[in-house]
Amino acid sequence: MTARYDLHSRPPRGVLLISIAQHVGLMAVTLVFPLLVARAAGADEDMQAHYLQLSMLAMGVATLAQAWGGRILGLAQVGSGFLLPAVFTAAYLPAALSAAREGGLGAVAGLTIVAGFTEIILSRFIGRLRPYLPVEIVGLTVLMIGIILGIVALKLVIGYDGQQPLAAVESGPAFAALAVMVGLAVWGGTRLRTMAVLAGLAAGIALHTGYGMAIGDVRFDLASLVPRLFIWPLVTPSFEASLLPGFLVGALACTLRAFGDMVASQKVNDTAWKRPDYANIEAGVLADGLGTLLAGAIGTMGLNTYSASVGLSVATEVFARRVAIGVGIGWVSLALLPRASSVLLTIPQSVLGAALLFASTYVVLSGISILGQRMLDARRTLAVGLSFFLGISFDEMPGFYAQHLPPVLHPLVSSSLVLALLTALTLNALFRIGARKVLHLSWAPASGFAPLQQFLLRTGGTEGARGEAVLRLSQIAEEFAEVASSLSDGGQIQVATRFDEYELELAFSWQGRPLRGGVTPSLDADEQAIMDGVVLALMTRLADRLTFREMTGDRHELTCRIDQ
Repeated sequence: MTARYDLHSRPPRGVLLISIAQHVGLMAVTLVFPLLVARAAGADEDMQAHYLQLSMLAMGVATLAQAWGGRILGLAQVGSGFLLPAVFTAAYLPAALSAAREGGLGAVAGLTIVAGFTEIILSRFIGRLRPYLPVEIVGLTVLMIGIILGIVALKLVIGYDGQQPLAAVESGPAFAALAVMVGLAVWGGTRLRTMAVLAGLAAGIALHTGYGMAIGDVRFDLASLVPRLFIWPLVTPSFEASLLPGFLVGALACTLRAFGDMVASQKVNDTAWKRPDYANIEAGVLADGLGTLLAGAIGTMGLNTYSASVGLSVATEVFARRVAIGVGIGWVSLALLPRASSVLLTIPQSVLGAALLFASTYVVLSGISILGQRMLDARRTLAVGLSFFLGISFDEMPGFYAQHLPPVLHPLVSSSLVLALLTALTLNALFRIGARKVLHLSWAPASGFAPLQQFLLRTGGTEGARGEAVLRLSQIAEEFAEVASSLSDGGQIQVATRFDEYELELAFSWQGRPLRGGVTPSLDADEQAIMDGVVLALMTRLADRLTFREMTGDRHELTCRIDQ
């Protein structure tokens, strides 16, 4: 049996250190984003190295903020408290590259600060935006992120960039590393499974180095060992209003990505997960926004939660918050060490891609699982399906969007993830127009439970409710059906349902006697009163809330509510 280290557990020191090293290694691949930005700004090699030092510091501080999960100075809660490190993201890359070319690294830093403020503001309205951020859009976000990560990883593994041919020296060690990871994850024992990624990285690096030595392509640069002092501030933030739209769209995409990562984290940390914890999500998105704000203040580009780390946690079954704290401290320490950035960048990109590909498979599965929580009706199916295909089309035919979209939309539609999210949000808002909120049924108790069950299943599918929640409503209705004939004076019982993003509501209205409980079973007690009490107790147990209302003309109403 494989050991599982839950959120608040204390893993053994060996497991803790191995897990920290695996997450740090997996996160290192995202340092290529600030490196590309620095090169776009025309920075020399010394400036690039200093920029990467600041980037490592930003990752460490933002990761610690996300792992905090508590209040600061008695104010709002900051951080989800999950093992959810912060890394550099492609969501900001197109806008950051444009800003770097036009305004230098200072413009990137200044607009990143604005993006961080934007995400902080959005975090305060996550609860109110809930109807426009349904679970299926979160699932779509996680699924798209997993696919994007997987494609990027596969390109790194095989050395494909659209121009150069494949290189066996790069792809061979990467496939060997991937084979080691998969082998340990599938057939390894408890200890081996927790170090699958680290062992794969070690194997890939060893093979790559060995092959390089065999062909005489390994060189040691003594200059790389000379200490490099930490420099801050490196740039002065500036603001270019014309470049702002791309950063604002990036902030929205990062908000939804963080939303999806936190839902995925909640799900893998709670085996009985039913619905998103929005208070925790607000705290997590707030920390994500603060991380981007601090990254801009430090002088680098924007950050976001790392879906691949969620996948790695699932693969190794190490979810402990202590790992996140160790990862944050590790990156801060590396940022202060001379030449640490240069050493990390010597790890072959193809081998890092193998680790990313391994973790992305679990991200894809998590997105599918979140989508499966809903009974998707035609509206939701179309919103998810059309958004998914449009998002995928961006990478398949980028020239089409570049040539046919109005120039004003180019900063908005900057990646497949952004296109899918904007499409999903627009369709979700559009399809809400004219959507029915309350459905009614006139039910004759003599017809039995079957018509009532069919009505609830049909309503659940129409409104896109969670399957588990509709099952609970069906169980409540089945219990009510046991006593419905004795409650009604022979007429039909009116049934009404109302489903939204917050709760499922089932109401029964009838003319006759009320449903009461509280009768203690005994030989002298009325049999029907005992049955009423048992039914009411079961319904109370199944529902989150029950309310009764007496109306004129001996009419009674019972409303059952289940949190969505």
